[in-house]
Amino acid sequence: MHDDKNKGFEHGFSKTPDDIDEMIREIYLSAIYDSELEKKEGEKGDIEWVPQRGSFWQGESLVDDETLEQFFGKKEKRELKHELKRDRKPVKTKKKAGAGKVLLRAGCALMLICGLYAVAVFSDIPFVKKWRDIYIETAMGTMTHQWLATAFIPDFIIDDVMGTRTDIEAEQEVIDTIETDWEIEPIKGVEEKTAWKKLEDEFFEIYTEVDRKSFEKYIEKHGEDILDDEGYLIIDEAGLDQDGTGIKTVNGDEIMAIDTRNGITIVEVTGSDYNGRLAIIKNPEQVELELASGFGEVGATIGAISKQSGAVLAVNASGFYDPEGHGNGGIPHGLVIKDGDLYSSWAGGNNKTIGFDYNNSLQIGQYRDETGLRDAVEFKPALIIGGKKMVEGSAGWGISPRTAIGQTENGQVLLLVVDGRQPGHSIGCTMGDLADIMLEYGAYQACNLDGGSSSIMYYNGRKITKPSAGDKENGRRLPNAFVVMPR
Repeated sequence: MHDDKNKGFEHGFSKTPDDIDEMIREIYLSAIYDSELEKKEGEKGDIEWVPQRGSFWQGESLVDDETLEQFFGKKEKRELKHELKRDRKPVKTKKKAGAGKVLLRAGCALMLICGLYAVAVFSDIPFVKKWRDIYIETAMGTMTHQWLATAFIPDFIIDDVMGTRTDIEAEQEVIDTIETDWEIEPIKGVEEKTAWKKLEDEFFEIYTEVDRKSFEKYIEKHGEDILDDEGYLIIDEAGLDQDGTGIKTVNGDEIMAIDTRNGITIVEVTGSDYNGRLAIIKNPEQVELELASGFGEVGATIGAISKQSGAVLAVNASGFYDPEGHGNGGIPHGLVIKDGDLYSSWAGGNNKTIGFDYNNSLQIGQYRDETGLRDAVEFKPALIIGGKKMVEGSAGWGISPRTAIGQTENGQVLLLVVDGRQPGHSIGCTMGDLADIMLEYGAYQACNLDGGSSSIMYYNGRKITKPSAGDKENGRRLPNAFVVMPR
């Protein structure tokens, strides 16, 4: 049995009488709050008093006692007033910034940007100058991204920075300093391939770059798995998806491959900002220049050049005509000699002739004629001449992917490729870095070759460096390559 108060709520109504009472209270209070707010609005300056249940104006209820008691009754009035007093809190709101403040802030930000620009472009603070110069050199050393310097930096600053490169190259034009005419003293026994059983006793006399302790540890772990079907020791973990051998050089670098069939060691070289591969070839007679099949018209990828020649290893060599970075690699820049025949004439200027004579010595210097050279190209700058380092720091060339060729006094050929333009893997290196790597591995002669997006090394049927070219898989089309033929 329900009392009168609840009568009618048992049939089809979802709200109880208490719910209805609560709704009435909310509606009534809301109307009174809105009315009181309009009266009080603006009286407290920056403080806006938001009408909520329990809001008061300086301790006075927005609803007087008589009204509350009349509407709700004495008991409910006391409960409601208690609830209203509980949450008496003002809410502060921030004034919107005026137009003057916005302009002031914008002006300060603009002044800060201008100040930073002035420091970056005009300052002679050594640290700032070093990296500004490298930035300019790197941008100006590209075919398609010179605007990264010219759009933001005044011409006189760029000219001053690039003048360093011009001065270094001019110094290298001095014939008495740069021209070479020397002969190697080749390592005995590198002309023929030797099976491991016979080579084992004299291995460290020929492969002097290999650390004995780490090598013997590897041999102990892998046993005869390192020998091919004909008994030659071949270790190949030079792939881009491989972790290396754990074998170290005497300089502490990771060895990625040892190929005693062909007399090749491949080393991973690293610095704070670069990663690359250095191939050490024991017999210089195996190193030749190979031309693309469409030489003079269209170039070929490093893989195609390797395949057509039957080479074991290859790196890019000549620069080439490359308008706006869209050349097809067909037309080489400057001198190209293969097997003693002249395929392209010397371009002149301060480029260096880089080539092997018929005694397999790497000659680097001013061009005279093709007489006496079996394979040659031209590029710059010289890195090492007669054991003397010819460049320091960026030398006006910035930081980029690099390719270089060198030779030790005992005839070993050093082919070096450093990846670049790939943050997280390798940004690239300076000419000074390139020379230092060559010196570390005993170079007596060394010169820079074409670099940038052309830089790539190929070994045993796949690329083992990461080219920065648009075609990451195959690299750019090239006019030619220095290749290593099998023994």
